[in-house]
Amino acid sequence: MERPGTRASLATVGVGVVTRRSCIALATGAALVLVPGPKANAAPRAGIAFDDRAPGRLVLTAPGYTLTLAKRNGRILGLVDRAAGRSLVGTASRCLWGALAQSETSYVGGCSFARGSPRSFTYRWGPATDTLTLAYRGSTRGSSVVTLHAAATSFDLRLALANRGRLLTRVRFPDGLAGDTRTVTAGYTPNVLPGVRLAPGFFTRISNDVQIYPSRWAFADYLAYDADRAHLALYSVVPGPLRPVELGFAHLAAPSLCSGSSFCVVHEFQTWIRRGTTWTSPVVRVRIGETAQQSILAYRHDNGVDAYPSLSSKLGSRLMTFARAPLIKADLTRLTPFRNWAGELARLPSPAILHPVAFQPGGHDRGDPDFLPADPVVAGSDADFAAMIAAAHAHGDLVMPYGNLSWWDPASPTMQSARAADVAVLDEHGLPETIDYGSGVGVIVSPYAPRVRTRIAAYMDEWRTKVPADCLFLDQVGARPWLRDFNRASPSPLAYDDGWLEVIGSYNDRCLMVEDGWDRLARDAVGFHGSLLMMSREVNLPNQLFGEGNWEPYPLATWLLHDKVLLYEHDLYDGTMAVDSEVLAWNMAFGLVSSYSWDALGPGENPWLDLVALLQRDLGPHYAGVPLAAYRDLAPGVVESTFGDLDVVASLGAASTYPVDGSGVAPHGFLARTRDGSLVAGALSGAFDGVALSPGTHYLVVERTPASVTVRQPVGPDTELGVAPPAAWNPGLGLRATAVSSDGTALGVVEGRLEAGRFVFPYAGELDGLRVAGYRVAVGS
Repeated sequence: MERPGTRASLATVGVGVVTRRSCIALATGAALVLVPGPKANAAPRAGIAFDDRAPGRLVLTAPGYTLTLAKRNGRILGLVDRAAGRSLVGTASRCLWGALAQSETSYVGGCSFARGSPRSFTYRWGPATDTLTLAYRGSTRGSSVVTLHAAATSFDLRLALANRGRLLTRVRFPDGLAGDTRTVTAGYTPNVLPGVRLAPGFFTRISNDVQIYPSRWAFADYLAYDADRAHLALYSVVPGPLRPVELGFAHLAAPSLCSGSSFCVVHEFQTWIRRGTTWTSPVVRVRIGETAQQSILAYRHDNGVDAYPSLSSKLGSRLMTFARAPLIKADLTRLTPFRNWAGELARLPSPAILHPVAFQPGGHDRGDPDFLPADPVVAGSDADFAAMIAAAHAHGDLVMPYGNLSWWDPASPTMQSARAADVAVLDEHGLPETIDYGSGVGVIVSPYAPRVRTRIAAYMDEWRTKVPADCLFLDQVGARPWLRDFNRASPSPLAYDDGWLEVIGSYNDRCLMVEDGWDRLARDAVGFHGSLLMMSREVNLPNQLFGEGNWEPYPLATWLLHDKVLLYEHDLYDGTMAVDSEVLAWNMAFGLVSSYSWDALGPGENPWLDLVALLQRDLGPHYAGVPLAAYRDLAPGVVESTFGDLDVVASLGAASTYPVDGSGVAPHGFLARTRDGSLVAGALSGAFDGVALSPGTHYLVVERTPASVTVRQPVGPDTELGVAPPAAWNPGLGLRATAVSSDGTALGVVEGRLEAGRFVFPYAGELDGLRVAGYRVAVGS
């Protein structure tokens, strides 16, 4: 949700999540009775050995790692990546698990137990199943069981406990994973699409990037880090309802446990364990020796994301239209009413996804969830709206109106006839959860409340019958941090986001897209909107969280979700529309569909709009819905991505031109090429295909067929260009370059020359006073 020009209120929500639990203290308090967890039943693996002969140590050795635990209480003493010969985890101050009530001082955990004490600790190794059972028992505090099942390059942890003391709201598990700030070389976090790679400097500064999953701030329950060639990844395996968790890396000021040369891997389940009830954690899998690419793909498989419907199955034959269509945001407060659009659509590229916003009475962030009827002055009647959509369809376009079903304006007609307590998410005191946008304070609604479900059904029907839209954009659903929901209709205080998953699943035939997004939403949604670049440009959040120079975008979400949802930079913020080279470079590197703001930047006859449409039309079908096959660093700030037959070199931070096969990738530029050479596009400087370019950045698209080569430069200065002749050309035959208009009409011929196997000709944006859309090089006299 956003008003044009600002999104600061959402950033504040995120910062709250980051900072509200900066203290990671160790104390004692709540009384527990804990029960054993399930026995491991997987087959034993060759090369796994357990040794408890050393004083004070339990040593588990597998082909990929050596794990050492304290014989006194199961505390982690060390974890070594054997293939790399490097330690990943050192001796921790905290033990393997910890449970808390509302305050930090209520902590009780594994370090509260010890061998031979009234609160005893025992262990048992099961060689038949490669399972280590760690039992924590006490006469007053009860008992808990952690099961550790070992595999060749990973181990699974599970905790079971029953509470006979205070209400437990958080369980840290696994606890006591302490990395070394002196040896860590990179960290990987799912903080805002597409993900983040952290530099070593992040781990040495005083920082606490602990985020809530699910939300925009953590789109997966996944963390990883490297120590040179050693690798560790940690994630939950959750086949059923969501298990919300706060996770991240913390390096705090002394004398915190996560200070000095130690940083903490924080993984804390959000719970609501009442006295007399039993709680069992999901399996938490720790992988050793796998790169971030390998471990995020393992997360995808282990959590069933790879089995979600693909974009091709969701969209069918329409996928190619979506792949070729840039998103065109259309703010009705800056445009004419819908009844005037029919004549304007011809000035826009086709296909396009038109995204009307601010069309409801009162403007943006007003009247939610009542978006129809539209404002009669700003937008016109619903009949006008429907007629506009029909005109868009005739033009080959799609229409996706803005909407928000999760936040309701108290001034809306729907809320005027409802009690907030009946529709809202309620906190533990029974008070409605609210959030404000500017001068408007609205209610966060419960997806389980009967009146909310009824209104959602009516909303979906309105956009099928009154104004038949192709897709619907639902703001906030994929962005809002998870929260507890005590509305009496909710099956559990923890089930808030499970409710939204049910809603999205119930209408998965309606082409639903959401703001930002997280892994489980990819099952039924079609698109996610938002990115780390927006957070960087609008509110400088990455620098605040990670420290300037300590972060860079990394394609965790691209590996995880790219064949399941369309990814867009767009999130209403004009600063990430595709009107500069950096946005285009991000889009190409991470496979994002480009966006353009019709209202703010002017319709038609805009070279950037021409460029965006051309790039999306030509390149989109090669990457939209296609899995990311490879991603690697070529140089500082320069990366290479591969989607199917499309290879992309992108400069995301390099200060100078990067050479690639005779072409120069401009700073914040890119070079995209299909494997067969039929398509080349880029933001280039210095040279293209071995021929020098005039000074400046040149945005080129080269389309090759056996008979011709068409070169287009919607943005960039006039220059000489050189291209390899088409396959139909033979030495001795002539070549000529014909200037063409946007509709393909020939405007005239320009002279060229053969030079070092290239046909070199002058590319000018105008010829005889006429605008040139491109030049077609073909055999000619």
